[in-house]
Amino acid sequence: MGLFDMFKKAAKPAAPAKPAPVSAAWKSGVVCSPVKGSALQLAETSDPVFSSEAMGKGIAVSPAEEMAYAPVSGTVSAAMPHAVGLVADDGAEVLVHVGIDTVEMNGNGLTCLVGQGDHVDAGAPIVSFSKAKIAEAGKQDTVFVVVTNSDDYAQVAPVPDGPVDAGAVVITLTK
Repeated sequence: MGLFDMFKKAAKPAAPAKPAPVSAAWKSGVVCSPVKGSALQLAETSDPVFSSEAMGKGIAVSPAEEMAYAPVSGTVSAAMPHAVGLVADDGAEVLVHVGIDTVEMNGNGLTCLVGQGDHVDAGAPIVSFSKAKIAEAGKQDTVFVVVTNSDDYAQVAPVPDGPVDAGAVVITLTK
């Protein structure tokens, strides 16, 4: 150690690397799945706000992995540990909400990877979450993707129940 080495500041630990994006089939008029897993209709979920479509029409996915990706290309309108709102480049307003009642976890086990005002491409990572921590908190890890301006569309058509990949089209929008 040289004489002046003691005055050097300790290096900051490197920020964890952001996961790579997934390939997304997004184009105007569609919404992609934010996670890989099993799609189910909103009415089949146990969350009354989402199952009643009070937030809008959409679909839920029981996740197989612990990363949610942007379902559209657009601007982040809201960013919380458990949810991200996006205004798609085509005008669709899309909410990705990780889990049921996970807001009560105060971010424990949930990390938002984007900030309000950011522009993201479909397939970019937006929220990482721990299925184990969500379960430990007594919550469900169902991921919701909802078009909050559903009334602006003649039809918001989710895919049937079944397996989906992150980035695959799960909702078709008709003006």
